[in-house]
Amino acid sequence: MLKQFSIKELKFTAEHLSRWSKSDFGRYVLATERELIAQKYSALPGYRFMHLGFTADEQSANEFSQIHRFNFQTHAGGCSSDVSAVANLTELPLPSDIVDVVLLQHMLEFSASPQSVLAEVCRVIAPGGHLVVCALDPFGPMGLAKLPMQLLSNSPQYRFHSLRIGRLVDWLTLLNFEVDSIHHGAHQWPFLYNADSSAMLKSREKVKLGAKWDLGCQKMGFPLGNFFMIHAVKRVSRVIGNSSRNWKTAARERLTVSASQSLGSKKSVDKCSSENNFSHRDK
Repeated sequence: MLKQFSIKELKFTAEHLSRWSKSDFGRYVLATERELIAQKYSALPGYRFMHLGFTADEQSANEFSQIHRFNFQTHAGGCSSDVSAVANLTELPLPSDIVDVVLLQHMLEFSASPQSVLAEVCRVIAPGGHLVVCALDPFGPMGLAKLPMQLLSNSPQYRFHSLRIGRLVDWLTLLNFEVDSIHHGAHQWPFLYNADSSAMLKSREKVKLGAKWDLGCQKMGFPLGNFFMIHAVKRVSRVIGNSSRNWKTAARERLTVSASQSLGSKKSVDKCSSENNFSHRDK
């Protein structure tokens, strides 16, 4: 029973998830994410960009303006020419503090160890760099449909971690990141895009109604969408050790100067007192 709800390693499910991303509902979610990225994050500064996603679709990554790009995947099947390498997400082949902008697109919730993946991604981001995380909302339409769909289907797209926004914010804070903004999107229900749905559900009227529903939710700032997007910035660490040494050096210098001044004043006082003694003897 527990195996039915278990989350497998991403390298075993990535190909199926990539095919799901090309379905009607998958294209709808990714298209909504691209619109949000183009509006909010396409102008993030930096030179190096890294994209981590189970899909080979580079349209979302192309919204960013960075010149030097890395694109890692966990499986070799379906890799495009834009893929840099097939790698383990917990052991990225990059040095620390090198990437300026990272798009982490639906890798955490489908990974067997999301905290390890996030820690490794944060390791390669340079101080002052930007991280954009896209994840399925456990309280959104797809998140609420997860439990019944797990009972009815073996599809990997309904086997993901229920990562709450608060938990991700806590993880990012511990990893020395500061959350800048949180956005939600794609508020329509998955069954409206099911390939086996009736013609009535796939009619133009339903599509128009869904588009109006999305627009209304965005205007009202309704939080419970199919996905949420977090933008976080890596803090620039202050070098405490050098500051401490500088403070100690300055303190020693001040003590040396004050000691020399006090010693000089004492010598002058002794000299004056000896001169006075000689003058009294002469008298």
